[in-house]
Amino acid sequence: PRQQIASNDSIPGFLKCSIAAICDVGKEGTVSYQWRVDPQTGLEDRIGTLTNQIDAYLGYKAVSGVLYDPANNPNRLSIDFIDYKTINAERIELFCNARESQLYYYQSQQQQQESDAADSPIFVCSEYIRQVTFGTSSTVGVARQAVGNYAHFWTWRQLSDNQLRGNLLTAAYLDPQDPLFFQEPAKPVAVYSHVLTAQRAN
Repeated sequence: PRQQIASNDSIPGFLKCSIAAICDVGKEGTVSYQWRVDPQTGLEDRIGTLTNQIDAYLGYKAVSGVLYDPANNPNRLSIDFIDYKTINAERIELFCNARESQLYYYQSQQQQQESDAADSPIFVCSEYIRQVTFGTSSTVGVARQAVGNYAHFWTWRQLSDNQLRGNLLTAAYLDPQDPLFFQEPAKPVAVYSHVLTAQRAN
């Protein structure tokens, strides 16, 4: 039932830091940060990007360090927060359960009539993530532990040599330990949408 879902703060996105890459889902206005790419591999620099995303969404320097070794384990990442600065998180562990990506070539009906050339392709990618968030609890000496399951779905289209436009859909799922899990074990119970614009840095 919608009322039970709305009052369930264990669902990713309902509390700050429950979705690492968008730590404040309901933040109003534009959030700007640097999305870093490794110049040697052409792959995303996840350490730099996640640090920038979290700090930008929270509005202050929150991350003390990110531990990530893609060569040995590309599916696990650990984020440490500055002590006593962020209420809901002291450490976050991310486990990626699945990834997919593809190029989708879209051509409008008008373009099909006027030309055989396709429009710029759309890059689609997704990640399914299990997040474990550790923070302070009301019991002295016992860490609060919150588990969330969600998936990110990105779409990107190139507008020019230096600019991309995209969208990020984040689907939040119930955890198997949640009392409501068997009422909806497979489909997302909340979906968040963010419009993205990327500009190449000089």
